[in-house]
Amino acid sequence: MYLLFAVIENEDLLDDLITGWMDLGVSGATVIETTGALQLITQHIPIFAGLRSLTSGGGRHNKTLFTAIQTDALLNSAISFLENLCKKTGNPHQGVYFVAPLSHFGRLGITSK
Repeated sequence: MYLLFAVIENEDLLDDLITGWMDLGVSGATVIETTGALQLITQHIPIFAGLRSLTSGGGRHNKTLFTAIQTDALLNSAISFLENLCKKTGNPHQGVYFVAPLSHFGRLGITSK
């Protein structure tokens, strides 16, 4: 099992990414709003304001998705879909992704019958 993280700098991609992953069989993704350290310091510390041009368009927030994926095939499909979706924009700096091994996974609460 794997834990796939994707940090998306272009919020316009979010709906297509979630529905595309669902079509592939990736379910249960969690989405949180995040802020990159460079984005944060260029907004709040005046001496670093010149670094703003290094951030992706000056936006303050990213969307970070993470989901547990059970098989290599599904992981490869999810990554391929993510990469192709970001390439279609024709823009650089759409975000990043990374994968971590997942040693344990379980559902909490009462199981349905």
